[in-house]
Amino acid sequence: MVGKLSGAVATAVGLFIGIADGTVSAQPARTSPLVLSSARPDPQAGTLTIAGAGFGQFPFVTLDLVPLAVRSATDIAIVATAPIALMPPGDYVLTVSRGSGTGQHASLDVALHGGTAAGGSSPAERSGRGTRPGPAPAAATGDTNGPVLAAEPGAVAATVGDRIITVAEVDREWRRQDPGGFIALAREIHDTRWRFTDALVADELIAREAETQGLTPETLLEREIPPRIVAMPESAVRSLYADVGTAARGASYAQMEPALRAWLERVTARELARMNYLEELTAVSTNAELALDPPRIAAERTVQDAALGPVAAPVELIVFGDFQSADYARFAAVFGRVRETYGDRVRIVFKHLPPPDNPASIQAAQAAQCANLQGRFWPFHDALLSRPALLDAFRLRQAAGEAGLDADRYNACLASGATRRTVMDALDEAIRYGLHTIPSFLVNGRLAPAPPPFLPPFEFFTRLVEEELLRESRRGR
Repeated sequence: MVGKLSGAVATAVGLFIGIADGTVSAQPARTSPLVLSSARPDPQAGTLTIAGAGFGQFPFVTLDLVPLAVRSATDIAIVATAPIALMPPGDYVLTVSRGSGTGQHASLDVALHGGTAAGGSSPAERSGRGTRPGPAPAAATGDTNGPVLAAEPGAVAATVGDRIITVAEVDREWRRQDPGGFIALAREIHDTRWRFTDALVADELIAREAETQGLTPETLLEREIPPRIVAMPESAVRSLYADVGTAARGASYAQMEPALRAWLERVTARELARMNYLEELTAVSTNAELALDPPRIAAERTVQDAALGPVAAPVELIVFGDFQSADYARFAAVFGRVRETYGDRVRIVFKHLPPPDNPASIQAAQAAQCANLQGRFWPFHDALLSRPALLDAFRLRQAAGEAGLDADRYNACLASGATRRTVMDALDEAIRYGLHTIPSFLVNGRLAPAPPPFLPPFEFFTRLVEEELLRESRRGR
């Protein structure tokens, strides 16, 4: 899955200093294309000297999608500011552009401190896309196992006289006093274990296939990955620009577009192609399955929860949503299709997660619970989301009419604030589960990963449901 730009952008925002002033100025018509031939980092001077041709008078330079301040520029050389000494070893994507047209931009990989060949990270790993861990440190002499991650639950944490306090008892108290923190750490440990497990499985699959074909793993990938690379759509470029956010340092979409496209072509598209190839290997070669089960929450069941589907469904999808969230509306639009596809095998449960500092969202949640008291939650839910608009009093009354609510009962309920406590309880529940992102999804108690920006909502839910159905079938349910 393709995730958000987290590692690369967050690291670079703290490291890169300055940004070229102004905008990309219109360049005189020229026939020579922009060419990048090399980039020489100078850790002591904190500069990157770029050689090539056709740079123009005002080149725009980015390194891993972060704009660099240009100290000097000629048509054949650029000196840009970058804190090379502070940057981790790895390969970085450098892009230089004088415009977005054909021949007006170019990109290349820049190796810092030895690059990936010296054990550094790749752009995909720094952005959160890559799953391949770096080389393991050598074990200390006499301690080949290294430290364990956690003590066994039965281990003794402390003794007070004849009173023994076990790790399990400490964990129970931790869960009682700070359930959100306990769950968040459990998820972080699982996600990291899963990342390394996934990388080990991928390496083993590739190594086995390479041995079968009499190739090295590197040769196999160089042969198999390029044919599977597909061009990214315009929507992907704009989505990536939104992900970059403040790391763009005020650079416009037009300025950033060449760097965004270069990143998608050199990083995202290759990672997706690699993932597709691994899925093919899993299907046709050695059987491989990840059995590492994530932490699961015994979610509370209340009469206030609106649900679609039977209680005994093998897959329960709990959605935490906000009626003013465009992201939630996008996923909610396919709930009906999910139910049509899986029928009674899936139960969808709605829980409120309005931003606590957004009165309009809280008012809409209260209105939805008033509709729920009349057994009309889902018609009201769908009416609110059918037309994006500010959820003011008029829009709420309009949705109530469209949902067929008894107007007098609805108005009296909303005016009395009778459902506010229910909404506040739902917010407290989400905090206990360590949930803050809108929307969030629990699938049979496990927190679903962040939806990839390029995966349609229905396909996202299909993957979640199929994974749980497969798990249930293996358990013999």
